[in-house]
Amino acid sequence: MTDTAPTGKLTIETHGRREALALAGTICDLYEAVFSLPPFDGKAAEFANQRSYFPRLVDRPGFRLTTARSGAEFVGFGYGHLLPADTRWWGALAEPVGEEFAAETGTRTFVVIDYGVLPDRRGAGIGHRIHDELLSGSGAERATLSVQPKAVLTRELYRRWGWRKVSEKLMDPPIPAPVFEILVLEEMPGVR
Repeated sequence: MTDTAPTGKLTIETHGRREALALAGTICDLYEAVFSLPPFDGKAAEFANQRSYFPRLVDRPGFRLTTARSGAEFVGFGYGHLLPADTRWWGALAEPVGEEFAAETGTRTFVVIDYGVLPDRRGAGIGHRIHDELLSGSGAERATLSVQPKAVLTRELYRRWGWRKVSEKLMDPPIPAPVFEILVLEEMPGVR
């Protein structure tokens, strides 16, 4: 999908496994640019961890990477995969969800692992377009993600887009944060 934006030609693209691997360095650099700033204030260990797990994620069933480019410059990204039937995503929550809610089929829920837009490109709808493209093509009934409680503006944005909090999860080890809110989106973009 290509549109014109005030900053020039904006291209939103979803990439397969091979393209995602080729873009790994770019995506990891974007991740660091987004999450090194407040309120996240990421550190070297977090960025090294992300660089380590990203290439492994591309082999997960239903993996999707969606990017935004302004001309040749990548300005945003989002990626995730379908939760497998034997997922531990819904386990060890501060407020347990019901068994029916937590039941996974391998295609029911798409989990957004990481998502971000460069600070100087925010406020132009780029993030929302990445979000909708990433989720609408996932084939899932719903989506989930985790967000740090200190990311107030991010949480407000998700709420406006229809996400709701279902619980919290304590992290062990507590990197990049000691606790994350677990959100769910039950009305997927592009599905009516």
